[in-house]
Amino acid sequence: MRYNQRPPLLILLLALCLSIALCTPSLAGDMALLSIGPRMGFGEKVPLMGKEQKYYFHLTDVAAVITLPWSWPLGESTWSLETRLLASAGLLTAANESGLMMTAVPGLALSGWAGLVTFDAGAGAGFFSNHKFGVQNFGGPVQIVATMGVRVNPFSHAYTGFRLQHFSDAGLYGSSSLGVDMYIVELGYRF
Repeated sequence: MRYNQRPPLLILLLALCLSIALCTPSLAGDMALLSIGPRMGFGEKVPLMGKEQKYYFHLTDVAAVITLPWSWPLGESTWSLETRLLASAGLLTAANESGLMMTAVPGLALSGWAGLVTFDAGAGAGFFSNHKFGVQNFGGPVQIVATMGVRVNPFSHAYTGFRLQHFSDAGLYGSSSLGVDMYIVELGYRF
């Protein structure tokens, strides 16, 4: 059987071109810490995505949003499309077990009305110090994380929001692994 593989030189050249494009100062602005705050979340046994869960999951963590250099105004309106990185670290518990959960999720944010409301979505990676909770097994320590949320900034230095976050291995560790949907409430300080 013949195995078709892309030439390593082509992959290296594509990665180099992408890195140059992303790091060119004239094409982008500055990176900055946008907000930081605590989050609390829960997972239901019947998720929106994936299979039925074995347990109710609970999440307590701290999340930071970093603005990435690229943004685009949308016409003459007060709306803009921005790139961001959502990073979090905290405690995931279920079945009388707990473990550290860390995520890094780049995404796009649609921000309007002078930053009063923001809708965002993204996909990234998560690391779990414990990937087995009772009989529910995520399959391994590294998971794919997808998220979407809405944020309201009622005051100049405060925000509140609601987020849906799904993590799973997408079958990479085998068909017996099971991911989780988390419903997360956010509150924090905006710089």
